[in-house]
Amino acid sequence: MLGIGIDIGGTNTKLVVVTRAGKLLAHERFRTEASKGPASFLKRLAAAVACFRRDYGRQLVSIGIGAAGDVDPERGVLRFSPNLAWRSVKLAGPLEKLTGLPCAMENDANMAAWGAYEIELGRKTEDILTLTLGTGIGSGMILAGKLYHGSTGTAGEAGHLKIVPDGRPCHCGASGCLEAYCGSYSILARARELIKNEAAFVKKFSAPGKEKLNTICLTNAAAAGHAGARRVWAETGNYLGMGLAGLILVLNPGCVVLTGGVSRARKWFMPAMQKVLNHQQIKTPFQKVKVRISDNADLGSYGAALFGLEHGLK
Repeated sequence: MLGIGIDIGGTNTKLVVVTRAGKLLAHERFRTEASKGPASFLKRLAAAVACFRRDYGRQLVSIGIGAAGDVDPERGVLRFSPNLAWRSVKLAGPLEKLTGLPCAMENDANMAAWGAYEIELGRKTEDILTLTLGTGIGSGMILAGKLYHGSTGTAGEAGHLKIVPDGRPCHCGASGCLEAYCGSYSILARARELIKNEAAFVKKFSAPGKEKLNTICLTNAAAAGHAGARRVWAETGNYLGMGLAGLILVLNPGCVVLTGGVSRARKWFMPAMQKVLNHQQIKTPFQKVKVRISDNADLGSYGAALFGLEHGLK
C-alpha cells in the first residue's frame, strides 16, 4: 500500500508517493499560485494526484496534507495561512471528493515531526520535538508515540516563544519571538547590519549564477573566515539555544530534530546553541536529550504521506 504526501508551500507545492517503509517512488511539484484562489489550487492538486493514480492505481490508499499556518486537523480546514493569505479554507474534504482517497491534514511542522519519528528515528524514540528552521520557525511534537495537538490543534508554535522582552519585531506582529532571531529573514537582517558592502559580499560568497544574500551565502562566508558572518551564526545559535532550553525543560523530549534550510549551517550555529544547553542549571533533561539535524529536505511531505497511511489504515 502506498501513500501520497503533499506539502503546500507559499511558492511551491510538493507531492511524493512513498511506501509504508518510507521509500520514495515518485515526486512532483507545481507552483502554488495562491493568489488564484483555493478552488483553482484544488483543481490543479487533484490533477497531480490523478497522474499518480494512473501509475499506481489501487495501491494508493491515502493522502496526507501538510500546510503552513493554523490548521484544524479534525475538520481538515486551513484556518489561516499568512504565506498563502487564505482564511477558513476547507482542503481535506474537497480533495477527498475529487480524488476518492481519504485525506488527513495537519500543520506542515507536525508532518515534519511525523517524518522525523518514522524516518529519522524509526519509531525508536517516542518523545520527539521537531523544529523547522526556514523563513520562519515551526515545530511539531510526538509525545508517547502520538502527534500532540493541544486543545485547539495549534500546539507547537515554538517560533513565537518570547525570548527577548520588547525585542525585534516578528512577522506575527509581536516582538521578541524566537523566529525574530532565528528565522532566515531575521538572520539576514542582522547580517545586513554587519556587512559594510553587501554587493561585494554577495559577489564573493554566493553560488555562481545565484548572486543574492541568503543563508547559503552567509554560510559560505563563515566557512571562508568572514568575522561578521561567523558572528551572525553564533548569535543565531545562542538565541536558538535559549528557545530550545525552555522547550526541553517543559517537554523533556528524548530527541530534538532540526530541519529546514537554516539547519544546513549547523557547523556555525551548533556550538553556540550547545553551549547554552550545557549551561542550564537543571541538568537531567539536557544530559539525556539528543539533538539531530535531518538532511531530508522533503521530511514534511514524506511525513505527510506516512501520516496519511497511518490515518487511512485505522
